[in-house]
Amino acid sequence: MTDLPPITRFGLPGIDHVPFGMHACHFYRSRGQLISALVPYFVAGLRGNERCLWVTAPPLPAQEAVKALRDAWNGVDKALDRGALRILDFDQWYAGPAGLKGRDEVAQLWLEEEARAIAEGFRGLRITGNTSFLGPDDWPAFTEYERTLTARFMNRRIVALCSYALVQCNFQQMSEVIKTHRCALERVDADWKVFALPGNHV
Repeated sequence: MTDLPPITRFGLPGIDHVPFGMHACHFYRSRGQLISALVPYFVAGLRGNERCLWVTAPPLPAQEAVKALRDAWNGVDKALDRGALRILDFDQWYAGPAGLKGRDEVAQLWLEEEARAIAEGFRGLRITGNTSFLGPDDWPAFTEYERTLTARFMNRRIVALCSYALVQCNFQQMSEVIKTHRCALERVDADWKVFALPGNHV
């Protein structure tokens, strides 16, 4: 009998469970759309005993992300106190003294977070990063970073959902984003759907 990868509840309407190792992306038009995707995603992770790390950027900085979670779930402060939840602005995670950290350095930080989470009794690590801080010159390197994460997260106890602002993406960039993730998410009416380009593996 083949061992199946462990699964976790994803939290979004229409997407029940996903395997650990998932590296997905979604595109948003507004702050409200960002909240509607990420808040239930993290509430599901916290309820499932996963350590959650939310890396924020405009239009939803860290303090506003905390408030959005508190409005949806009354266990947020307890999760923050016991280290089950961390919410950081993007410069606290991606930036170094010389600008953006290198792709291998940031990828290794995620894997170290996963190892600590499991050692401390959590089921795995649930993460997201909003990419609105990227400038035009950052796209090529960040695309390679996303490709690196897809490879390194396979068979790890990590679920990752990356947020991209539609206003910052042209068609070619959207296509590249989807290619560097295992899948993309799209909201259709009240539910979410998973789709992937040919060659991607969900």
